[in-house]
Amino acid sequence: MKLLVLNATVVRSLLSPRRCIELMRTAMALVARGATLQPLRQMCRHPSGRGGIGMMQGYTARPEWLGLKVMTGFASNVGTAFATRQGFVLLFEVEHGAPVAILDAREITAIRTAAATAVATDVLANPDSRVLALCGYGEQARAHLEALSEVRRFERVVVWGRDPLKAQAFAAAQGERLGLAVSAVPSPQAAAVAADVICTTTAAAEPFLKGAWLRPGQHLNAVGSSIPATAEVDEDAVARCRYFVDFRESALELAGDFRRARAAGLVSDAHILGSIGDVLEGKIVGRRDRADLTFFKSLGMISEDLVAADFVYCAAIEQGAGQVIDW
Repeated sequence: MKLLVLNATVVRSLLSPRRCIELMRTAMALVARGATLQPLRQMCRHPSGRGGIGMMQGYTARPEWLGLKVMTGFASNVGTAFATRQGFVLLFEVEHGAPVAILDAREITAIRTAAATAVATDVLANPDSRVLALCGYGEQARAHLEALSEVRRFERVVVWGRDPLKAQAFAAAQGERLGLAVSAVPSPQAAAVAADVICTTTAAAEPFLKGAWLRPGQHLNAVGSSIPATAEVDEDAVARCRYFVDFRESALELAGDFRRARAAGLVSDAHILGSIGDVLEGKIVGRRDRADLTFFKSLGMISEDLVAADFVYCAAIEQGAGQVIDW
């Protein structure tokens, strides 16, 4: 049996943000149609608390795969030769259950997460949104800036992060790379007040973005927090917005911002209006008018990984890329 191994360099060369945005529309629509199986993410933390491992498994009908993503998360790797997140996506064919490909998960995750946010922004944000605020200056902030620029013509980008020097360095580098006016701001409030679209991509354990700062017409993407114990935005922000998710079952169990607002008595489960796939499929209305405050909570879905991995796998077969090993 042969197994195709595709490292980060190959994944990056084959999966562009623009192409991945269209793939994420497909993945999100598959979920809305009931053409996927997505058990909740499983986590195991190292006893020291310095890191852990997570697993997502599932099935997609079109393209048809069984698959698994396994990733470690070690925040202490910042500044070392190791990434904070490392792992792989494994594709299994469905006739015999045989593994057929291993792909670098860090690269797929970075590209598909930003692409999914871009899809949500495209369907929820006002069409004439011109100012983007990024909270964070890491890999996801970089990927989101590139992907979001594919769906809106931003004239200005503001960046906030806890380390002002790193925020300034990020702004300078990304402004030069993309030819955009990108500048660092001194506080999350300054970022929120200036923006039409806000995107949080941090590792914050406690909320730093307040609902009191939001104004009618804005769209907010909360991306960085993916476990119940953490949140980037406060309960008021959740309560004030029309709240959309990638996968309802995951949001109910894992979305820290939503769970805090529910525990505070500000919202009920009905506050989750539906998924972005539901909006794409016309099952629910996203933005009703220009004054709506809209919110997309990103937790990630295995369907996104499998649809992206399928594209990379097929492209690699066609181009003869990657390494084939006997298994």
